[in-house]
This record gives sequence, C-alpha cells and structure tokens, in this order.
Amino acid sequence: MFKRISVLFVLVCVLFTMLPAGAFAADQPAGNEPADLVRNSDMEVARDGVCWYVDTMADGCLTVSRLTGPTVGCVQSCEVAFETERLTEYPVDQLLLWEDCLLVSVNDRLLTLSPENGEVLQTQCFDAPVDRFARSSDALYVLTDGRVLRLDGEETTVVGGGVTHFWLEGPDSLCYMRDEQTVHTLRLSCGTVTDAPNLASDLGDVPLFGGKYEVNRAGLTTLKQKFPHGKYWNHMPKRGTGMSCNNQNGWTSQPCSKHNNYCGTSQQTCNGYAPNGVEISYQCWGFADKLGLDATGCDPQNSPASGWKKLWYASSLNNLKAGDIIRFNKYGNSKYAHSIYVTAVSGDTITYADCNYDGTCVIRWNQTISKSTVRSWFVFLLSAPITLQKESYYLLDVDCSLDGAPAETASGWATFDVLVNGKAYKTGVTEFREYCLKGIKFEIRNVRPVSGVMFDESGSEALTGTLSGNCTLKLTLDHYYLNSAGTKVKTTLTDLPAQGKWSYRPVCWALENGIASGVSQTSFAPNQKCTRAQAVTFLWVLSGRPQTTLQNSPFMDVKEKSYYYTPVLWAVERGITAGKEPERFKPNDICTRAEVVAFLWNLSGRPTPKQLETSPATESDDGPALEPGPDEGSESEQQPSVAFTDLKPTDFYYRAVLWALENGITSGTSATQFSPKRVCSRAEILTFLYAFQRMQS
Repeated sequence: MFKRISVLFVLVCVLFTMLPAGAFAADQPAGNEPADLVRNSDMEVARDGVCWYVDTMADGCLTVSRLTGPTVGCVQSCEVAFETERLTEYPVDQLLLWEDCLLVSVNDRLLTLSPENGEVLQTQCFDAPVDRFARSSDALYVLTDGRVLRLDGEETTVVGGGVTHFWLEGPDSLCYMRDEQTVHTLRLSCGTVTDAPNLASDLGDVPLFGGKYEVNRAGLTTLKQKFPHGKYWNHMPKRGTGMSCNNQNGWTSQPCSKHNNYCGTSQQTCNGYAPNGVEISYQCWGFADKLGLDATGCDPQNSPASGWKKLWYASSLNNLKAGDIIRFNKYGNSKYAHSIYVTAVSGDTITYADCNYDGTCVIRWNQTISKSTVRSWFVFLLSAPITLQKESYYLLDVDCSLDGAPAETASGWATFDVLVNGKAYKTGVTEFREYCLKGIKFEIRNVRPVSGVMFDESGSEALTGTLSGNCTLKLTLDHYYLNSAGTKVKTTLTDLPAQGKWSYRPVCWALENGIASGVSQTSFAPNQKCTRAQAVTFLWVLSGRPQTTLQNSPFMDVKEKSYYYTPVLWAVERGITAGKEPERFKPNDICTRAEVVAFLWNLSGRPTPKQLETSPATESDDGPALEPGPDEGSESEQQPSVAFTDLKPTDFYYRAVLWALENGITSGTSATQFSPKRVCSRAEILTFLYAFQRMQS
C-alpha cells in the first residue's frame, strides 16, 4: 500500500533538475498549481531528489532516501543507487515538509526536525495525541483531543471542537467533520462557517452523467481479465532478468517470498510501473497508474502533456469520475497512504480497484469507499482525460481571474455554487470544469471571495444560460482597499495589511490621498523598511507638493534626477532636516522612530511641549546617525507618558517625542519604551503621518 521510497526515485533531465510529477508523494505541487499555500500532514514528502517517509513496512521510524548515481540525458542509468538512512529511532505518526524543516507528530508531541540528520530543533507538547496537523503561511493547525488548535507564534487559539477530521483546503478554508454526514467549512479571514450535507456529492442526483459514469465497459472487462482479482501483480519471472524484462503486464498466483525487494538486477521492483523500462511508481500507486495507462492510452505520470491533470485540493472530488486516480492518507490505518483506481461513481459511493492494500501486491476489484472518508484524508487526484460523444456533451468551465491574471493564479480566492436545471449540483467549490449534457440550464450563484478580494457584479448576468456548446464563464476577482467613505476601491496591490490591523486604515488613507503608492504594480510592501528619502517624500506629498526656492542641492548624495530631489530641498528650506552630515543627506539610510517624530515636529514649527516650561535639551535637526534597532512593529495602545526609560532630556528628539505624545501621534511601543532607535516600516511611518494629519484637521 505505502510506497517504499527507497526505490521510488527517478532521475530526469539534468537541465530541468526536477522529478516526475508522480514519482513522489503529494507534498510537491505540479504545473502551475500555487506552491506553499497550505500543506496537510502526510506519510511521505519529497524535494530535490530526496524523500522522507514513515517506514510503515518496518518499525514506523522516519527514514530518508537520497538518489545517487549517474544519468544518461533524461534517462535513469542502470547504475543508479539509493542511499537510505534512518533519521529517528522512534516511530513517527505523520510528517510535513515546510520550508527547510520537517514537522513530525509523535504521539502527543509535534517535533521540528532537521531534514539532514533528524536532529530535534523544537518540541511542542499537547495534552493528548496529535491526530493530524497542517501548515499555512500564517499559522500551524493541530487536531488533538477533538479540538483544532491554531498556533501562531506564542498564541494558541481553539478553532473548533468535537472534530474527528480536519484539513486545510486553501489559504482561507479550513474544513472539518464532526461526523460522517456534514462537512463544515470555516473561512479563516472572517470566521464564517458554512455547512454542506455530504459535500462530496452535494445533491448529486442531478444526472449530468446519468447519475453514474463508468469506464468504457469493454475496457473495464479487459482490465479485469488482464489483472484477475485475488492474483498478485507484476512479478519478475526469475532473478537476474534485468531491465530487458519489463513484466508489468504479468501476474502470479503467489506473492514473492520477500515483498518490496528487488527481483534480481532489474531496476523495477516486483510490482513497479515502468512504461519505458524505468520505474516511476509502484505498489498501490503503480498499479493505479498502470490501469490508467491501459484504459486511456495516456501515461498518468506524464501530465499534463498526456491530458491527465494533477489536482491538489479536496474540492476536486466534486468532479470525480470513473478512470480517475485518488491518493489519500487513511485506509483502515491512519499511518498508511493508499492509491486507488476509480471504476464507478454513484452519489457518495466510489467503486475502485487497487493493489497492495495489505502490504502484499494482491489485486482487488469492486471495492467501495465513501467520498466523505476520502475527502477527510485527501492528498491529490489524478484526473483522467475523457472522450465524450460530441453530440451529447459540452464542456462547462468556470474560469476565475484575479487582478487580470490567468485562472490558475486565482484558484482558491473565491467559492461559488453551481446549479443545474434549478437544482444545486456543486456548492462551495473553488473551481469547476466538467462535461455536461447539452441543453441543461446552468447558473453560477453565491460567489464568495476571500477577505480583501471582491467579485465584479457587473458580469453576473453572463453566469446563467443554456448549454448549447462549450462554454467558459468568467469570474472577475479584484483586490481592493476601503476609502474614507467605506467604498471598495479596486487596486492591483496584493499585499495590503489585513482589515482590522493597526496599519490598515493609515495605508488606505495614504493610497486614497496619493501620499504613497506601491513599490511595484502588485506590491505595497507595508513591512519594508522605510528610507529617509521615502519619509521626506511622504511629508512633501502630504504638504501638497510645494515648490522650493533653492536652486542647487546642498548634498553630494542628492542628485537632480532623483525622485526625492525636490522633497529634500523643500525639507531643508523648511528646516525639517539639515542632513546627517554637512554635505550628505544619506537618503538610503533607514529611518528610525526618533527621526520621523523629529521630522514632524520640525514641520510643525518646533512647538514647545505643554509639559515643559523651559527647554532642557539642545534643539537640533534630525540628529546624528542612529544605529538600526529591532524589526518594525505596531504602535502600542498605551496612553501618552513621559515615563519612558529610553528617553532622556539630553536626547535631540526629547521635545519632539513629548510633543508627539501630547498630540496622539505616538504612544510608544510599550508603557515604558519609546524605542527611538528602532527602524520604521513604510506602514509605521504612514501611521505617524495619518495621526499627524488627523491632529491638524
């Protein structure tokens, strides 16, 4: 059932330095699928010619297998070798590869391991065994004791309780089950929950394929005769036959004496899929690939050139059909991964064929499993190419675009419902591409974009009609920000702060009033460290882009062609800054919190703080160069105070800080810290300017 990775690897062209789509387990996205959005725990992961797996055929320890040996062009050499090493001396339940670390569950612990030697880098303990875990770019999710926990840094939040299965289906969708009947989908951005009875079929009584679609019966009969039920698949006839004997079309009545070992010198295992004499998958996955090849004439591992499509989201089960190949993590035992070849789909029931379900290469037909079970432990789906009679079916394709980008980059940014002949057929799906009977009446409803993205309602009328030919429907999605009137304004910027975050309103204000724009067409870079040149330019724009009477720059490092030339000369003329050295402005130095407050204080005419009757400090410009501090962060909600332990009357920015505190421009980073030397991000500087503008209005 579970592939022994030590003999799974296949080398491909050195020029491309990547592995075939099917050579490894499902932690490696293929084609144009978005990468590193979410990862659900699995039993095996692979990257760059290295594969880590739970050795369930032995003692369950974590094992790594590295591919060594030469290649000949794009073909694996017969001298190829596998270097296998055990990384743990203890059994591992599940694992996940995230960036440059391995996350593994061991009973009630979640360990972060070095992928090189298995060294434990971090340990997280829970009150009960870890049943499953998943990782997104924002947080780690763990299922333990029936609860889904969200771990974000030091913060732990309970997402749901009474849960039996859960999985991340996209960057904003967490799906979970409390029973085998209902799938609950939680929108992480807004906290809304939608429930779908048997989401895998969704009122699937609408007969797009007559309610039941099977592989061509003649083909299915041939496959059953070719690989008889109860026999054992693909044994080498004798040891030493080597690569010249490709026996994947054969079977035997008895299993081999030592399953999973090589038979002789062949580069195939006893049950390997090797269409070109080079094994690229085997055991359960290899048998499913073999059936897919024989049924369609197209190699499932050569997708998408062969017409097969690899889908990484559980919502692809909504369009499941006979001839597809499914890989999922639970098959009787959660420590096993398994692949099956679908022979029929009827409602929630999947009929399938498989091999090696119990650790031997026995062949089985007419097995059944529910979509709900497969969905909760889904890894990926290989969707088979199908040929339909042109006079009976047409392709209905719902094509999402995000900010005008191609459809594949928009996957997961919105869900929608598909209605056929007035009945719900698919609900809450992120993509839809299916051959449907001609003449059906279709309708796309309830388009629900993720937070920060809007659906263009102007095209809604085009999302309904009668299928009279191949039809592609466009869902136009756009990023937006909220202006001061609360109206959504379309933008191409994709990295704005989340709504509700301290910097969201200041950034929106800056965009609305032209104070700042993005660093590129698609990036605002709110967390990027802000330079002195950028800060002065922000002030200049805020002041109405005034002209200056200065004819020449007093600084060697401020040239006339620079975008900040006029802003710097204006700032010098207004007494906002005199530079950091007599002849140098240092435009590319990172701006500190002290410098920003000093700029604003100087712009306001250096007013005396109300707390001071006399000036104990020497008034200066923006002061000497300051050492960079920690990374940027949000303003504290503490009330203004002079009890800052890092603020002294002799500091050049002392009066400026007191003035800023009195006027609500800043409140420090804590009750006792102003953090004057900490560098500012673009978002933090705009927050200062936003508060300054509100003070003046």
